[in-house]
Amino acid sequence: MKEEKNPALVQKKLKVSMFWKVWNHKRAKYHLIFLFLFLVMGIFGPMIAPFDPNKPFYDALLQAPGKEHLLGTDALGRDVLSRLLYGTRVTLTVSILAAGITFVAGTLLGLISAYVGGIVDNILMRIMDILLALPSIILALAIVAVLGPSLTNAMIAVGVSSIPSFARLTRSAALTIKSSGYIEASRSIGSSHSWIIMRQFLPNITGVLVVYTTLFIGGAILDTAALSFIGLGAQPPAPEWGTMLSEGKNYIYEAWWLATFPGIAITVVVFVINDFGDVLRDIFDPKSVN
Repeated sequence: MKEEKNPALVQKKLKVSMFWKVWNHKRAKYHLIFLFLFLVMGIFGPMIAPFDPNKPFYDALLQAPGKEHLLGTDALGRDVLSRLLYGTRVTLTVSILAAGITFVAGTLLGLISAYVGGIVDNILMRIMDILLALPSIILALAIVAVLGPSLTNAMIAVGVSSIPSFARLTRSAALTIKSSGYIEASRSIGSSHSWIIMRQFLPNITGVLVVYTTLFIGGAILDTAALSFIGLGAQPPAPEWGTMLSEGKNYIYEAWWLATFPGIAITVVVFVINDFGDVLRDIFDPKSVN
């Protein structure tokens, strides 16, 4: 007689095994360590910053990197390292919240569209197609122009502008399992629609959603920095990486460090997140060989 398996226990063991599969992947392990340090820096960065990010040192205007100010100072005498550390928390918070907006709304729309089908599917996907006709950054610019320039509005704009592509991806993944035997079996025994969506559809497309969400976080950091760079995101004197780039571009020849260090931070973080997303895609893809 076969031992009866607890579905909740099986699912828990599957999650644990997937974590160890990711951790045992060499590139993924290095990325996880880097992202953990980035997370720690975002949480505790303001505590280890040597100075107040908005405190001016009038005797050290545009001072090059040195012993007192490791990454130099800006045109107002503010410590670049302190602003960079404070900006880590801002960048981390905005990117995660923007990804949350996209994930929740995009997943919900995609699942409803795939599960219900018919006219509901047609209406929702035609609306998504109209929004997809515009590049996400252009749509984000339009949203910020309506809401007004601020970091909160930039976060909302970045999150909302990526909903169409996320909804399309979720719908495509959900359609591949809609006609599966276990979905039909759940319907035949009278399972509720919400139970089928949450317990049958969602767990089977989690891998795709995790990969795309990871990739989106990197894009959210870039888009937020871009909006701040042109003055539609974080407003001075907020220590945000895109704002720091914007302030540093006017001194690129005489004070190269102002734009260089925020640029390096954005480049490295986005590269690691995007490469981590590619690694996750290979891991979650059953056809890949790791």
